[in-house]
Order: sequence, then C-alpha cells, then structure tokens
Amino acid sequence: MDIKKLFNYLSILKFGLAGLGVIGCLFLFFGENMNSTMQDQETFRDGLSLSFTVSFAGFLIFASIGLILLFFVTQIISNPKKTLMSIIGVIVALVVYLIFLMIGTGDSNESLLLAEDVQVEKGTIVSTTAGIYTVLTLIVVALVAAVAAPFMGRLRK
Repeated sequence: MDIKKLFNYLSILKFGLAGLGVIGCLFLFFGENMNSTMQDQETFRDGLSLSFTVSFAGFLIFASIGLILLFFVTQIISNPKKTLMSIIGVIVALVVYLIFLMIGTGDSNESLLLAEDVQVEKGTIVSTTAGIYTVLTLIVVALVAAVAAPFMGRLRK
C-alpha cells in the first residue's frame, strides 16, 4: 500500500471519529437535563442518543487502550531500551500516586467550601488530591532535571 494513501485513510478515519464525537456531544448538550420532568429524563436515559454516546465513548476508550498496548509492543521490538525507560517512568508515576493516595488528605466538603447540593465522597477528594500532588511533584522533578542536566554533563567531562 502506498504511504500517501495510508495517511489519507488515517486522516479520513481521524476526522470521521472526531465528527462522531461531536455528534455525540451535541446529543448530550441538547438532551434532557435536571430541569426536565422525570419521564423525559428516563426517556432520554433509555433513548438512542445517550446509548450511542456512551457506546462510542466506550469504543474509543477500548480502542485507545489497544493502540497503546500495540504501540508499546512495537516499540519494545524496535527500540527496547527507550521503551523500558518509558515504562519505568509510568511505574514511578504510579508509585508516587499510590504514596499520595495512602497519605490521604485533610480536605473535606466543608473545607473545600462545596455547596450543599454538590457533595462528594471522601474517596473522590483523596484520589483527586493524590492526582494533583502527583502531577505537581513530577513537574517539579522534571524542571529540576531539565535545569540540572547541563551541569551534570559538564561535571562528567
């Protein structure tokens, strides 16, 4: 197969999937909301538009997971050293997240000043806080590594 045709087919697939995603979002935006009657909400929940949107989102998630696994397999075959370093980086991020998750947080619905009708469970607050702390910690580590890298190169010489 010609590489130009492959890129054209992939562009068509990309725009087609994006178009289906936009249509799914429009189904949700213009669907029933909490101000509608219970019967309208149930009809929307059981209807084709919500079913399509949820099914399409599930398809995209599973396809993404499959493509990620395929990417890692092809990268391990073609460039194992860099791929293993990437996998180690993902594992380090997971370990940092789990450490922050085990530490927990002192935040609550009251300390976050959430409205009475927007209450969340403690587990949601803990996991969200752990994710935020993980991202911030790894950004700081990356910035320190970027700043220190030129100096480390000079020290090695």
